[in-house]
Amino acid sequence: MAGSVAGRIGGRWAGNDLRVVYADGELTGRMGGKWVGKDVALSFDGAEPTGRWGGRYDGQDLRFSIRGTEGTGRMGGDVVGWDIALVQDGDRITGRIGGAVVGADVRLAARDGLLTGRIGGNFDGKNCTLQVDGVPYLVAAALAAMVFYQLYLDAASTAAST
Repeated sequence: MAGSVAGRIGGRWAGNDLRVVYADGELTGRMGGKWVGKDVALSFDGAEPTGRWGGRYDGQDLRFSIRGTEGTGRMGGDVVGWDIALVQDGDRITGRIGGAVVGADVRLAARDGLLTGRIGGNFDGKNCTLQVDGVPYLVAAALAAMVFYQLYLDAASTAAST
């Protein structure tokens, strides 16, 4: 089985591209650009994408498990990280990443090979536009959440360094 997920999370200036290929039980690719970005290396058995994005020292983990129409997991580490809880109801994927205070709502539409919508609020959220081929929409939504989380980490790092 082969497939791909490609597109953008966020706008032209404050966003990241995502390009991931699915082949031989691996989801591999890149978020961001050629010079400023992070590699994605996940194992995927058809129900559980797990692995890492970024480098050995500055990277983050992703664990996500699909059971029927629900997906749950965690991004980042066990102590510092965000939970993921997504539900697919027909062509809608909704849920939350993060916690009750710090996090973001997920509101996406999945149809005709496209995953579109918004992660986060009207002011501080990011648009999602992904082309999905041969990868479950819930997995593509988890990848979009991963990019959103990295954008959050990058913004927090920039704010802390000023």
